[in-house]
Amino acid sequence: MSSVRQKVALQFFVSNLALMANFVLTIVLARLLSPDDIGIFSMSAVLMAVAHVFRDFGVTSFIKREKELTAESLSSALGVLLIMSWSVAALMFLSAPYWAAFFRETRVLPVVQVLALGFVFIPFGAIPMAIISREMDVEKSSRITAVTTVVYFGTSVGLALAGFGPMTMAWANLVNIIVTGAMARWVVGSPLPWLPGFRKLKGIVHFGLGNLLTSLLKAADNALPDLLLGRWMTPAAVGLFSRANSTVNMVSTALLPTINYFALPYMAKVHHVNGPVAGEYLRATSLINALILPAFAAIAVLAHDIVILLYGSAWLQAVPAIPWLCLAYSFNSLFTLSAPVLTGVGKPYAAIGPNALLVGAKIGCAVWLMDGTLSTFALAMALGQLLSVPYNLWIHQRYLNLGWATWARSTLPVLAHAVLVGGVCLVIREALPAMLAPWAAILITGVGALFAFLAGCFLLSLPLAEELKRLQKTLLQRRQKV
Repeated sequence: MSSVRQKVALQFFVSNLALMANFVLTIVLARLLSPDDIGIFSMSAVLMAVAHVFRDFGVTSFIKREKELTAESLSSALGVLLIMSWSVAALMFLSAPYWAAFFRETRVLPVVQVLALGFVFIPFGAIPMAIISREMDVEKSSRITAVTTVVYFGTSVGLALAGFGPMTMAWANLVNIIVTGAMARWVVGSPLPWLPGFRKLKGIVHFGLGNLLTSLLKAADNALPDLLLGRWMTPAAVGLFSRANSTVNMVSTALLPTINYFALPYMAKVHHVNGPVAGEYLRATSLINALILPAFAAIAVLAHDIVILLYGSAWLQAVPAIPWLCLAYSFNSLFTLSAPVLTGVGKPYAAIGPNALLVGAKIGCAVWLMDGTLSTFALAMALGQLLSVPYNLWIHQRYLNLGWATWARSTLPVLAHAVLVGGVCLVIREALPAMLAPWAAILITGVGALFAFLAGCFLLSLPLAEELKRLQKTLLQRRQKV
């Protein structure tokens, strides 16, 4: 496929088929497993999320960003991955008893140990997957996604029905890693090294260290709820907050796989060919947020209906946290492309400061505000996210030559668009009966939100409006040909 838009459309379609399957799986597991089971796994998976940062060491980003790849650089990349991944696997396995003691929960131990085994197999699939992403070869990645989605779904449901409890997702994760690696090496279509090399180790390590620190801080940010709530409250609270998170992330989960697939290689290509990337960065950010921010506004209004419909009344305690999490993720979404664009222009170290400030601000706000409720904890996460905004804008100005005023002119219409959609949703939902069936409330409010969304795109002259016009023109041309 020659068109980037066609590739984006195909990747969006494929990733969302996988998302639908995973979404259905989430609902099924919410019925088969208890909040306690899911909380135990979430507490254990915190360690895995942080460990993934160390095992990768920025190698996959290095492969995606390099102008040219050689056999020598790939073997060196494999060498770094093997050293880091196997070291992480050993450390995770041996430290499992200490994590169980930290959370005062013995069921964490076997989950962490099984998760550790996955790191033994990850290096052999990481390089071919990075190459496929670098080449933006959506057709090959689609085959991998199709197979692994079916395998993960079937394994998870089977294990849950068999009574594996919190071990369900751990074993399913291991099976998924092995299948993904085998599929990637099969479809990549070019010979890849099986043995490590170390001649280009210095360049990879220098690049990877900056990427590592940024990714580590992001992993720490993602891990904060599980760590703090797991320490201060109960596994059930962790499970409830995790479900609130997944509710808020429904739309971003639909879009981010496609965004992450293209962001780094595309921005690196723009940098290599054109030099300045600020204009393309603003345009891409506007397109992303014009889709994501209105969805957050709608989810905040419909939180109660969504939770009842998807998960059942057992999860209603998660509802008060959802509006604040929508606000937190809205602030975060404004800078979704910051790390990829900084890496793409060869400045991976620049994203370290904003992410460090973010983690510190969230911890400080949580300590300051925490009163034992999930809603207050979510408020602390939102305030921490807000405090990091000025630093992100300063980084943009320094490394991308993107001034505050220029950023504001591009961002304020997108924020107004989200407020418009959220306001329409609120008016409609308040006008409907409180006891209306959740599916009906979501459907009626959603129709109003769609009209507000489309009207806002054109009234505010968002870049997304041009894309919608282009899509309409393409569909009309195809209809005329038929």
